[in-house]
Amino acid sequence: MTKRIESVLGSRLLLTAFQPVHRLPEGGVVGVEALTRFVSSDGADADTWFRDAESVGLGVELEVAALECAVSAAGEIPSHLFVAFNLTPTAVTESRTQDLLQNSGLAMDRIVVELRGQTDDTQWERVIRSLKPFRRIGLRVAVDGSGPGFTPVERILALRPDIIKLDRTFLDGILEGPEPDEPVVIGLAREVGAVLAAEGIETETELAAVIDAGLTAGQGYLMGRPSVHPLDWSSWIIQPTVGVNVEP
Repeated sequence: MTKRIESVLGSRLLLTAFQPVHRLPEGGVVGVEALTRFVSSDGADADTWFRDAESVGLGVELEVAALECAVSAAGEIPSHLFVAFNLTPTAVTESRTQDLLQNSGLAMDRIVVELRGQTDDTQWERVIRSLKPFRRIGLRVAVDGSGPGFTPVERILALRPDIIKLDRTFLDGILEGPEPDEPVVIGLAREVGAVLAAEGIETETELAAVIDAGLTAGQGYLMGRPSVHPLDWSSWIIQPTVGVNVEP
């Protein structure tokens, strides 16, 4: 497995796909999320590659290589859109990661760091300290607020992220029917001043439910699939807006 990961690192067999993020309920594209794709014959998805790299002590190396690829590709993204990069807490505290973000050529207020994966309290404190100087000059931070990798409430309160992302777990929950009480994460977002963003929107019904729940950003196959093609990235800003009619 180590040789397999080293082969990818040595030959840089990585691509970056971007997926559009839309403002809700209007539907216009406001940013993109960078997603790593691997050029390999085994068909393994990105999560498997990163998990395997972590298991052999090469997790940060692969994250840095993926970030280099994504930062380079981000130069093709229209300049008024933000670009979100997925990073683990460990990678965020690496000087190489911070140098890449600082020297990306992107205005700092166009960068969103999406924190992925679990860590301990000590490392979380390091993340907060590491991101503080970048946040002062515009960088934004996103965390998972639902699903298997959700960020605990106390850590959200300590970090005070700019964006809380909600996955299919949240979406499936609101589709089951009206909740007697407001979901905890919605009140939490209000407390820390975070935008709530939905992932995995695939149907008009799901989009309507997300908007009705008060979320103001979203992404998913209904709104645009990930693409590695720059022509797609440019076309997103001229596509008709995606949305549903919402009664005032």
